[in-house]
Amino acid sequence: MSRIRTLGAIACVLPLLMLGLGCYETQFPLGSADKATVDPVYVGDFVAVDGNKSTTITIRNIDNRLYYVEWFDSSDNKPTRMVGYTATVNGVAFANLRGLTDDGSIDDKYLVMRIALSPDRAKLTLRNLKEEFFKDKNVGSSAALEKVIGANVENEKMYDGDTVVGTRVMPPPTTAASPAPQM
Repeated sequence: MSRIRTLGAIACVLPLLMLGLGCYETQFPLGSADKATVDPVYVGDFVAVDGNKSTTITIRNIDNRLYYVEWFDSSDNKPTRMVGYTATVNGVAFANLRGLTDDGSIDDKYLVMRIALSPDRAKLTLRNLKEEFFKDKNVGSSAALEKVIGANVENEKMYDGDTVVGTRVMPPPTTAASPAPQM
C-alpha cells in the first residue's frame, strides 16, 4: 500500500503544478521517507489530457524508498522534476514531493497531495490540497498535519481544483504480487 501511495502522490503533484492549480506546501511531511517503500505498480508513464494540452508524468523507483517524478507539459519546453515518497493516512495515500532544481538543490518544502491508482492500474488520480484550508489549522509538526488531514480526508473543502487523471502508457513491471499475463 505505501508503495502505491508514493507513486500516486508523485504523479498527482506534477500535473497539478503544471496546471497552475493551488497547492499545499509545508515544511512538515506526512510520514517518514526512511520508512517508505516503493510500490513498483506506480512506476511507469502516464498522460493527462486537458483540452488540446497533454501532460506526461514519468514515475521511477530511485532506491526502493523514494520515487523520481517528472512532469512534462506539451505547452512547455522544460520538465518539472521531483523526488518523493508516499504515506497513508486513514487508508488513503498521500504523496510528499520536493522539487529538484537544475543547480542540484532540493526544495526544503513538501508538496502534499492525495493519490490513487485504479484497481486495473491504468489510471492515476491526483488531488491537490488547498493552501487556504490549512491557514487556520494547527499544522506545526508532522504529527499535527497528519491529524488534520486524517480528520478531513473525505472533506471536499480540503482539496483544491479539479482532480487530475493520468492514463498509463507504459505497463507496470511484473512483480510477485502481480503475475505476468499468460500467453
